[in-house]
Amino acid sequence: MKRVFVMAILFMAVRATAAQPPTAGPQQRSASLFPLADHHAHLLSPASAKLANDPPFPTIELPEDLARLLRDREKGWNDKAALARLFTEDSLVLDSRESSWLRGRDEVTEFLAGNFAKPHRVTPFAYSVEGSAGYIAGYFTRIRDDGSTRYFGHVLLSLKKGTDGVWRIAAETPIFPGPKIRDPITAEQLIAQLDDAGIQRAAVLSVAYWYGNPHRPKAEGDDEYAKVRAENDWVVQEVARFPDRLAAFCSFNPLKDYALQEIDRCAKLPHVKGLKLHLGNSRVDVLNPEHVEKLRRVFAAANERRLAIVAHLWTDETYGREHAEVFLNRLLPAAPDIPVQIAHFAGGGPGYTDEALAVYADAISAGDPRTKNLYFDFATVADEQSKEVLQTFAKRIRQVGLSRVLYGTDMGPPAARQSWLTFRTTVPLAEDELRTIAGNVAPYFR
Repeated sequence: MKRVFVMAILFMAVRATAAQPPTAGPQQRSASLFPLADHHAHLLSPASAKLANDPPFPTIELPEDLARLLRDREKGWNDKAALARLFTEDSLVLDSRESSWLRGRDEVTEFLAGNFAKPHRVTPFAYSVEGSAGYIAGYFTRIRDDGSTRYFGHVLLSLKKGTDGVWRIAAETPIFPGPKIRDPITAEQLIAQLDDAGIQRAAVLSVAYWYGNPHRPKAEGDDEYAKVRAENDWVVQEVARFPDRLAAFCSFNPLKDYALQEIDRCAKLPHVKGLKLHLGNSRVDVLNPEHVEKLRRVFAAANERRLAIVAHLWTDETYGREHAEVFLNRLLPAAPDIPVQIAHFAGGGPGYTDEALAVYADAISAGDPRTKNLYFDFATVADEQSKEVLQTFAKRIRQVGLSRVLYGTDMGPPAARQSWLTFRTTVPLAEDELRTIAGNVAPYFR
C-alpha cells in the first residue's frame, strides 16, 4: 500500500596544475585503448537479485466504465482525435523528459499522440472512486513476443466524471522506467562483458551489505548474518571459476556485531583480496563517534589481515568536507599498510562530491603520509555530467595523481565497454593521461 500511496502523492540530482593540458577529441583517440582492470564490478546471486527486485503489484479488474476508458486509451494511443475524447478540457500531463507540465486538452493530446513509439496499455493495480473524482494507478506495459508482459513505466491517472456521466482523464502522471527487475549476474556474464571491452581483470565486490541495511524489511526468523555469509560465499565460488581474472571482495555492514567475525572468516577464503564497505547503504554516520570507533576496528582488522578496502563513503546530500576530514584523520590511520580505494571518486555516482574530494586532493598535494595507499575509482562518475563538472573532475584527477585513478563500472547498465567510452570521450584529458589511467592496476591484483 505504501507504493500506491506514493503514486497518489505524485498527483498533488599528478598535482594541481595551473595550465590545462591539450585534449584530444574522440576522433583523435586510439580505438584500441582500453583499461587493463575493472576495479569496481559486481555479481548478483539469485537471492540478492530477488532482494533488489520491486515486483509489480497484481493486476486488478476495474468497473466496466473505468475499464472502457483504459481500452479506449489503448486503442487511440497515437490518435490525437481519439485521445481528445478521453481527456477533460483543462487536463494536465507530466512530460517526464522535460520535468514540466502540459495543460489543456489540445496540448495534452498532441503530446501523448506522439509520445510513444509503439502501442501500449495501462495495466491497473489500484483504483479509487469517490463521487465524481477518482484515480487509477498502474503500469505502462507491452506484451513481448514470448507472451510475457514488459512493465516499462508507472502511471497515475486522475479521473473526473462529467455531467454526462462519462469518466475522463483529468491528469496523467507517468514515471519511467517501470518496476525494478534485476536478474542474477554470474561470473560467466561478467567475463563476457570484460572480453567485450578488452579488460583483463576485475574486482568483484559482494553486495552482502544489502542484508545489513537497517531499512531492509526483515521477515520473522530472518537470520541476517547467515544471508551475509551466503552471499559472500556465492561470490567467492563464482570468482573461483575464473581465478586468473577475478578477485573477490567480501562485504557486510561494518556496524554489525558480526563484522569482525566475518572479516576473520573471509580472510581464510580463497581468492578474497579485500572488503567492500558501503557506508550509505549501511547507514553509517562518520560524525557519530560510536560509528567511527566501530569503523576503526574494521579498518584495523582488515589491515592486520592485509585485506584491501573499497569504501563507498557518500551517504546523503549532507555529505561533504567534514565527513571527508573524519575519514582522513580517524579511519585511514587505522589501515596504513593496505590499499584503500574510495569508490565513485568520493561521491555516490553519477558524479562525485567535489567538497569531499578536495580534502583528499589537498592532503595528497601536501604529501600527507596517510594518503600513501589511497586510490580512487571513477565508476559512473562521468555519467550524465555537465561540461563544467567534467572539467573540474579532470583537474581533480591531475591533483590526486594519475597513478591513483582506477577504472570501474559498478553494476550497470551501462556495460563496461560503454562506461569506458563515456569516460574517455567526455572527460577532458589528454591521450597520454587516458593511456596512463587505462594501464593502472591496483596493488591487490599483483
